[in-house]
Amino acid sequence: MTSGKPSITSAELLYQLKSQDPAVVSKALKKLETVANINDLPSIVSVMANVTEAKLLKEFTDFLSRIRSSKAPALMARFLADPANTRIRIDLVRACWESNLDYSPHLLLFARLFIAEDFLLAVEAFSVIENTCLERPVNLTVLIEISDLIKNSIPDQPETRQKLTIELLQVLEPFIAKG
Repeated sequence: MTSGKPSITSAELLYQLKSQDPAVVSKALKKLETVANINDLPSIVSVMANVTEAKLLKEFTDFLSRIRSSKAPALMARFLADPANTRIRIDLVRACWESNLDYSPHLLLFARLFIAEDFLLAVEAFSVIENTCLERPVNLTVLIEISDLIKNSIPDQPETRQKLTIELLQVLEPFIAKG
């Protein structure tokens, strides 16, 4: 995926990606990997938000996880915050952590998703936070804010989430202590 103007017309993009045939969608996404650019991403996610078949959602998620543009994290954060994408948040977060891009400027968003959303989304958000801390420097102030936010959420969470929350706090502790 490159930078610049959209590489294909919206009509062509939507036509190819709206197909209910997984083979057509897969072929279109593979083609888009080489010809699409970052400005095509909103159209792609818009189509993805309306996909209901699990196999097709996986195709879109895999596509998003292979994006290597440094502009992608800001866009993905915007998509995650958009209520229109609530149904595909788990898939979007999964694509974020699988991409290995730098999501450190957006860790507070992932902490909020961890706290406020369902268990599966919490697990995916946990992965983004953990991988980011392990792979790149994260601002100490942000880590402390995330830790405080997560600690304060413990009493309001069901028991199963409390265990995951404590585990995330244990992941964050060494990075805060180093700071």
